[in-house]
Amino acid sequence: MMTALSRTAGARGPVAALRDNRAAWAFGVLIVTWIAAIAFAKGFDSVSSVRYLTQTAAFLGIVAVGQTLVIMMSGIDLSVSGVVALSAVVCAQVAAGSGGPAGVAVALVASLLVGLANAAGVTWLRVPPMVMTLATGTIVAGALLVYTNGSPKSAKVPMLASLANDRVAGVPLAFVLWLGITAVAAWLLHASRAGRWVFALGNGERASRASGVPLARTAFIAYGACALLAGVSGLVLLGFTSTSSLTMGNPYQLLSIASVVLGGTSILGGRGHVLGTVAGALLLTLLTALLAAWNVSEGVRQIVLGLLIIALLLAYARERRS
Repeated sequence: MMTALSRTAGARGPVAALRDNRAAWAFGVLIVTWIAAIAFAKGFDSVSSVRYLTQTAAFLGIVAVGQTLVIMMSGIDLSVSGVVALSAVVCAQVAAGSGGPAGVAVALVASLLVGLANAAGVTWLRVPPMVMTLATGTIVAGALLVYTNGSPKSAKVPMLASLANDRVAGVPLAFVLWLGITAVAAWLLHASRAGRWVFALGNGERASRASGVPLARTAFIAYGACALLAGVSGLVLLGFTSTSSLTMGNPYQLLSIASVVLGGTSILGGRGHVLGTVAGALLLTLLTALLAAWNVSEGVRQIVLGLLIIALLLAYARERRS
């Protein structure tokens, strides 16, 4: 299969291959935007600014990598915001009584269970992914409200604080963690049998079933990994802020999807690369910081983000129909 793809790319030539490489375009736009930020705003050329942007982009990027796995198979996960909050809140609650390691373990297990519930609903109950994941996210939000009585605890977990704030050779450890997760996801998607199943389902469920692709197993892998990574992001956020909130995951629901789409992955599935998601998350973080530097209000920032997502969705849907 890879040989055939290589021959096709060679037949088109390097220029055409580059033109069709959405991940490369995403990194190109990121570089141009960063140059513009340096030229038209103060502080974006400093090392400390780069470190802070890569550190905060990691929180979004970890969630977006998991979202990529689901979107690539023509799914979507709207429960990630709830899972981010679930992980941080549960860890803080448990850590307050049983210690940090126990809190981390319970939080990750709880996150994974949400992903498995999503997969079960999508595959066994045949509930559309958007409806299923929105429902589980709502259930998680309600359960957290009951669990905490509306007052989630704060907790300083040393291992999470180190993971979120320390550096390795000057590079934020959170960014290193994100790159490591991206490397594993890239192998899973582009070099494993499960990845071939994901791409096959993204290109057509009916044909995939006919060719023997295990829908249930693939869905459990993708949705489970997506929820687990949202849980990891929640833990890193807890380490960064030392506080938990019932709404701390809300920004990541649409931002994770936007990162995937900006990175060149088709919202309809079957096409894209996880490396593009890295560029998408960095680009969104940079744009948010740039708009904030220009004193653009939060409302206008949300409008800009929404219009950007709509424009990309329309462009990819038109391409898929053609």
